[in-house]
This record gives sequence, C-alpha cells and structure tokens, in this order.
Amino acid sequence: MFPKFKLFLNDKRKEIVIFILFFLISTISFSLGYLSAGQNVRSPIIIEKGAMSAQ
Repeated sequence: MFPKFKLFLNDKRKEIVIFILFFLISTISFSLGYLSAGQNVRSPIIIEKGAMSAQ
C-alpha cells in the first residue's frame, strides 16, 4: 500500500504543492482581514424617522 501512495505523491507533487500554497494563502488572507475588521469597531448607524410631509 505504501509504494502506491509514494507513487501517487511523486506523480501529483506539483498539484499538491499548489493546493497547499493556495490553501495557506487564502487562510492567512481571511484571518488577517478578520482581525483587521475586528479592530475597527464603530458605533452603529442609527436612522431616525423624520417628519413625513403628506403630498
């Protein structure tokens, strides 16, 4: 079983490396965006009803 696995890894090495790099970059990008968005906590926008004119 291990020789088949090693053969698979050797055949698909480039695709595996590309997948791992893509996964790491997307995970890091998401976590950095999530952390930076958490630091910019703003007060919520409050919309008040104004006097409506009947026209």
